[in-house]
Amino acid sequence: MRRALATTCLCVAAVGWAAEPVRLVVSLGSNYGAADDVVLQHAEADAARVREVFVELGGVEPGRALVLTRPTATRVREAFAEVTGRIAELTGAGREVQLFVFATSHGRDGALRLTGSTLPIAELKALARGTRASLRVVVVDACEAGVRAKGATKGPAYQLDLGRPETTGDVFISSSGAAEAAQEWEALSGSLFTHHLLAALRGDADANQDGRVTLMEAYGYAERRTVAESLDVGQHPQFDVGLAGSMDVTLTQPGVARAKVVLNEGLEGRFVVVSQPRPDVVLEVQKRRGRPLALAVPAGRYVVRQARGFSVALQEVELPFGGVARVDGRGFVTRDFGEVALKGGVIEFHPHALRVTGGGTSPLMADGPLRWSLGLSYRVAIGTLWGLIGVAWGASRFGGDGLTVFDHRVAARLSAGPRFWLGPVVLMVGGLVEVSWLRQAFVRDREAEIQRSYPALPPRMTVGAALGPQVLAELPLVGPLFVTAGAAGVLRVLPVQGAPLWSPGLDVELGLGARL
Repeated sequence: MRRALATTCLCVAAVGWAAEPVRLVVSLGSNYGAADDVVLQHAEADAARVREVFVELGGVEPGRALVLTRPTATRVREAFAEVTGRIAELTGAGREVQLFVFATSHGRDGALRLTGSTLPIAELKALARGTRASLRVVVVDACEAGVRAKGATKGPAYQLDLGRPETTGDVFISSSGAAEAAQEWEALSGSLFTHHLLAALRGDADANQDGRVTLMEAYGYAERRTVAESLDVGQHPQFDVGLAGSMDVTLTQPGVARAKVVLNEGLEGRFVVVSQPRPDVVLEVQKRRGRPLALAVPAGRYVVRQARGFSVALQEVELPFGGVARVDGRGFVTRDFGEVALKGGVIEFHPHALRVTGGGTSPLMADGPLRWSLGLSYRVAIGTLWGLIGVAWGASRFGGDGLTVFDHRVAARLSAGPRFWLGPVVLMVGGLVEVSWLRQAFVRDREAEIQRSYPALPPRMTVGAALGPQVLAELPLVGPLFVTAGAAGVLRVLPVQGAPLWSPGLDVELGLGARL
């Protein structure tokens, strides 16, 4: 497994739920350290993930969760000044405040290296303490970020004053010892420690299954997994606590999550939850047989994977609007390990779909009407790409100079491009090429009378083409069904009498699709 050394800092402050305190998050990350540091790949993404999990499961309002991407040390100090002002206003109004801060960057000699600047971890802890939040928890996922024997006192796992109902004070957690390297794993798309911390907060650390993950549960889980998986180089998270109060601190409540993946009690082994269509590792857990495991995830589409020797067991999980997806093993399909690896983890269980659409086409001629059409198409998805082939039929009737024109148009379309997952909506952009056949029939105003002396006007047929950009969207409904909508701006060439050879046009469509 390819590994690169990384530095990350997470500063968290929390208090028990009973008093309903206000919670704030400051999440900062930079892939860039000093000029001689190798550029990190996932530090900034880790910062965003920590912010998201506290907003989703930790009772933090989105407007009170700040993300600083690629900040300098000066920008961090400015952000803490702003947060200190907010906390002063809240405490002045009689509110108790909790502070969560996450930062990820390179580090050395007990300091964060942030985008060409240096911020000592001791100063970061002092900045958090200076906000006067009632409880501050500082977690540093960084190289050489641990507590040194000289100049610091390492406290026990618990140091609580049982005489007080609230939990207050400071907690410092580092992902590594004072002279150790923190690891960033390409296979996890993030830091080793932060990856396990996020898995803990999403429910894998909920040992007593009460729907809550506490500070001690989260740290204990992340510490065990990090030590176990870094034996070749040695990475040992540390915990320094100075709390007063009568309860452990609840960090997240995965039990109230909008979307969950539940692994059945009969399953056992290592399971990986991967997002779709972009194959990012969301969670990686070690499941024990005998009890179910509920994992809180954002609403979306996922694949649950379990390696089984030279094959991989896979199950698709769809939670576009939330809900609970139960994985019991009966829905697994088995693919060869080489096939999954070759596709980079992108597995399409239903790449094929049929769509029936209705839409409108802008007039083909200046005095023509809006043309309505019906279409049938086949759509295929391959990884982050899509392709579509279809036919459409449309008819119109409009008046001319002393006659009425009836026309029928049949078009064949081919389009393709990349696709993007935006919550429940899949957005597809690309280019379109069209070939069309147009037949026009003409009926004069006094056709029956005129035909006594003159023959009927012959129909006209012509072939045209069009090309241009296209945008499609798919919104899932129930089961394999989805709603589709799209628009295309085209440049047409259509040799029709009374119309310019080249003309711009707009096509819109709305329809129903089914994945096969």
